[in-house]
Amino acid sequence: MNLKIAHVSGSRSGVVEHFDRESVMIGRGGQNDLAFDPFRDAVVSSQHAEIRRESDSYYLYDMGSLNGTYLNGCPVQRARLAAGDEIGLGRRGPRLLFDVDPAQARKRPSSVPMSIPKMSEPTLRTKPEFAIPEIEEQVASRRPSTWVIAAVVVGALAILSSLVYGLLAS
Repeated sequence: MNLKIAHVSGSRSGVVEHFDRESVMIGRGGQNDLAFDPFRDAVVSSQHAEIRRESDSYYLYDMGSLNGTYLNGCPVQRARLAAGDEIGLGRRGPRLLFDVDPAQARKRPSSVPMSIPKMSEPTLRTKPEFAIPEIEEQVASRRPSTWVIAAVVVGALAILSSLVYGLLAS
């Protein structure tokens, strides 16, 4: 599989990556082939989507992501990919431009900026599923604050346990 993925938006905007494999996993987790920053790309799930080769075609699969996977602006669960398709990770998340690149034989990220062609009207590839943008925005805005709250709770528990231990010891 010789794929070329151009990051159109998100924390990795301008980066172009090449893959030579049957499956490319996309998400925030470090085990993904296309791994996104968990803080700057908070709308991307840890295992968000997968690009998979089936016979002579490439398919995009949503892997049960919270914010959905989009193809040319339309939400999809499974859709056939064509050169020039735009993949969206969440309604307002990072955008990727899919292309088949027969000249590349292995994964090689580069920082070469490229011009991104304007996309025409979205082409519906599968039955649309409805996204809830309010939930997507709430999750994206709450993730960093969740870490702060967790740190405060852990700190408070540590102080409380020290006080209780001091009272019991005396």
